[in-house]
Amino acid sequence: MNFDGGIMTKENKFSTAISWLTLAYFVILLAERVQSLVRIAVSQDVGFFDTGFDIFANGVTVVSLLAVAVMLPAGNKAFLRSLVNRACVPDYSMLAITSGVMLISGMMHTEFTIAPVQFVSYGALIAAMVLRTIECAPKAESKCRLWYSLVYLTLFSMAIPVMYHSHMENSVRFHIVSALAAFVLVLFFTLMLRRVYIGEAEDLLFIIPAVVMAALDALVIAMRWNEEVNMFVLIFASLTAVTFIVGKISFSAASARHKR
Repeated sequence: MNFDGGIMTKENKFSTAISWLTLAYFVILLAERVQSLVRIAVSQDVGFFDTGFDIFANGVTVVSLLAVAVMLPAGNKAFLRSLVNRACVPDYSMLAITSGVMLISGMMHTEFTIAPVQFVSYGALIAAMVLRTIECAPKAESKCRLWYSLVYLTLFSMAIPVMYHSHMENSVRFHIVSALAAFVLVLFFTLMLRRVYIGEAEDLLFIIPAVVMAALDALVIAMRWNEEVNMFVLIFASLTAVTFIVGKISFSAASARHKR
């Protein structure tokens, strides 16, 4: 397959649609993040530097957006060309990395965050993942494993905890754990997203990301349990864990039958 901006083949017939969906992810999330930062800047009640949390969350958001602003024109020229030229195919590895850097900003719960708008942007990225999987399915050794892996990755992405401002005693420790969870799990998601994009996503049930996700999510939920239970992360972390266990057992059983 050609992923460097060359000629389109049957394996990347949806590349233009994938590019536009990914662009929608970038534009919608960028707009939501910028409106948050602008409203903070003009607000009389909150500011960029009110608390240590604000300094960190706002600072990470700004750095993430600036990094994407550089990465898009500098490292994603084929992606930008593919929006108007059906013969061009994005560099999917670089596009996945840029998407992950963008996602970091979405994991910071700044003032005036509009969560529904963020979910629309994530929906566009998931739709791009689905189209890429459709493209890669004909060459997959097991279409069942391929689609199961996509479901798992989608659940995994929903289990990444947003870094919220806590007012509990010793909240600094919680903020550190939350930041660690966001950065580490976004990194794992980005690496698996890359595999989806380059056509190597037939088995994404890797043990280390699954164990780290379960441990960090459990710690984030437990530390904030008496203040507010993050039911969204609790539900999706549980679904992700169950999907991982069921998939591992099923894949192992299928491999054992195949070897007989």
